This record gives sequence, structure tokens and C-alpha cells, in this order.
Amino acid sequence: MLSFRPYQAPELCAKCERLFARPTGPQCPQCGRFQATTSRCRDCQEWNRREAVPLVNQALYPYHGLMQTYLERYKFQGDYALRSLVKAALVQACQREQELIVPVPLAPKQLALRKFNQVTGWLTDVAFVPALTAKPKLVSQHQQTRRQRLADWQPFALNPNTKAQLSGARVCLVDDVYTTGQTLHQAQRLLLAVGVRQVRSVTVAR
Repeated sequence: MLSFRPYQAPELCAKCERLFARPTGPQCPQCGRFQATTSRCRDCQEWNRREAVPLVNQALYPYHGLMQTYLERYKFQGDYALRSLVKAALVQACQREQELIVPVPLAPKQLALRKFNQVTGWLTDVAFVPALTAKPKLVSQHQQTRRQRLADWQPFALNPNTKAQLSGARVCLVDDVYTTGQTLHQAQRLLLAVGVRQVRSVTVAR
């Protein structure tokens, strides 16, 4: 009352707020995998052998338990209201001065089925650049094996209307889950090829 600001009810009760508290254990310094040490994981060592430019990803939560259930309900069951539960943490991780936020797009078939892009749902009221468009694909990421994901073709194309904004820019890619890293590395490769100076990424889970 003394702040003279409108009261805003919390999104979570105290019990659920504790459940969504971000873990503080060691992570891979490159991809954000939650692990026992702070050394680079095997996945990142392999990516560094394949790619000339490393991609640094910040992951907010491990992809198991509560977070796996949350993403299942939000993405696949269409509970759009749940976007607000991790929005503040994600937006805080994304926003840096002189950096463009670029969400990873959904393939047209997935978007038509799901009715919304889970990433742009988290970025409601946040300025972002729709620099990437997704090419149609027959099988979604979660239906592919690890080998298929790592051998995948370039799934993205550049939105020509954003090319001028990207030239010489720093970009933060935003996605829901870092699994093999294929999606984010392919997006990074395309952005660097069109003149982006630097690319990092933020994901809700790893």
C-alpha cells in the first residue's frame, strides 16, 4: 500500500514458487547441461570438433521431472496460460543491451497443429526480431532419434525483411529445450552466414 503502485497478484503460490526455483548446481559452461562438474560435456566437445564457432547456451532448468511435465502441458496440451510461469526468468536471461532477441520458429505443420509458438508465447510484450522462418518438415524433433537430429538438413531460412537489422548485430536465440543442440547450431550457422557478428542462446531447459 505504501508503494502507491497497483497490486499484482503472484503467478504462483509459495509452494509452487519453490518448485520453480532455478537450480544452482554446476552446469556445462557451453551448453548449460546440469551435471556433476563445470567442465565441457561430451556433446560440446563433439560440437567444437565439428563447428568453427562455438555456441554458448544458457539453460534455466534441467529437462526432467517438473520441467518435463510443464513443457508437456504448455506445448503439447495447449495450456497457453502456463507461459507466465517461466516468462520472467527467461526474459531476464535474454535481455542484454545492444542485442537482438530472435525466437526459434515452429515448422508450419507444427504451428497449425499447436496454434501458437511456445517461444513467442514466453516473449509476449518483449521486442524480438522474427529473423528465421522454418522450412516444412515431415517429422518433428521430439519424434526423431539422436542420430537423425544430428544429421538433419538446414531447417531454417532467413526472413528477408530482417536482413538489414541483422548485419553486424549480436543475437540471442531463444528456444524451449536444448537436446542435441542441432536446432540452435543450425540457426547460428545461418545467422553468421548473413552477417550477424555474434550468436548466443537461451533455453528454458537442457
